[in-house]
Amino acid sequence: MNARVVVSKPMEAVKAHLDDIVKTNRLRPPGAMPMVAVTAPYSAGKSTLLKHWGFGVYRGVLGDQVNEQRPTWSPKPAMIADWVPVVYVTLMASSSIKEINALILLYLGYPPEGLARTTTTRVLHALRMHGVQVVILDDAHMLRSTNAQGRAVLDYIKFLNTELGEINNGTVILVGAHLESTTILDDPQIRARLTTMTVDAFHISTIENKAAWQDLLASASDRPLEHLPDAAPDLFVTTLAQHIWRRTQGFVGEVAKLVTGSVLDAVHDRRSVITRDDLDAVKLSERSVDSQIDAATAAKKRRQ
Repeated sequence: MNARVVVSKPMEAVKAHLDDIVKTNRLRPPGAMPMVAVTAPYSAGKSTLLKHWGFGVYRGVLGDQVNEQRPTWSPKPAMIADWVPVVYVTLMASSSIKEINALILLYLGYPPEGLARTTTTRVLHALRMHGVQVVILDDAHMLRSTNAQGRAVLDYIKFLNTELGEINNGTVILVGAHLESTTILDDPQIRARLTTMTVDAFHISTIENKAAWQDLLASASDRPLEHLPDAAPDLFVTTLAQHIWRRTQGFVGEVAKLVTGSVLDAVHDRRSVITRDDLDAVKLSERSVDSQIDAATAAKKRRQ
């Protein structure tokens, strides 16, 4: 249960849109391709979502080879290379061109050392050799464009997008927290080719919001509740829905942790009922605790 990834309907919509863009890019003439930015608040599940989606792309491209220890393909006649259709790297604070190259090279199994110009050449060679179709740059909010190095990195990302499009009709995806408030998305060349998608926490202020929230709870609890056969099937969806929102403030990852934790505790105690007190016994992140305090304070002020 702890390993299960909970994907909400809005997240499924993001995955479907990503699929459409990547498939369309594969049909375009070689050249600079449309890029994608996926943005969200911190810990809203964007990285987990992109990894989950990336694994799906990986399996779809490899087909029958997906279960092999080292899938291979032939980039040119009489040549065999490892087949790596998706590259996923997490950027560091104020990453330089050389550091981005090093991360990509390490992911593909190459030594990362060398000057920026040298490693750039090796990155392009590696992307071609290994059939890379998607490059995901996570934590893109760590990039800075307020100095010469930062602007050079943005130019490099544009260059990488063009070259990946030339080589494999590939797609570059930027993932980060609150990217809409960074200067990265203000670059006119990036904006001209960019589609931005947002993943957010759930709200329950309207009837539509509440229905979507209950859909999420149903998805998050269906399999865990199989371990409590005597529990009411709507235990989380109706009885505990509002309290779960208070505890999690609508963040999908926190919902998964809370549902799983409370069910595991119930299994351990051999009981089929879960109460608000049981939910409160499950430890969540400090962000969740802070949000609960802020929400309680705001509600108190409204009553006054």
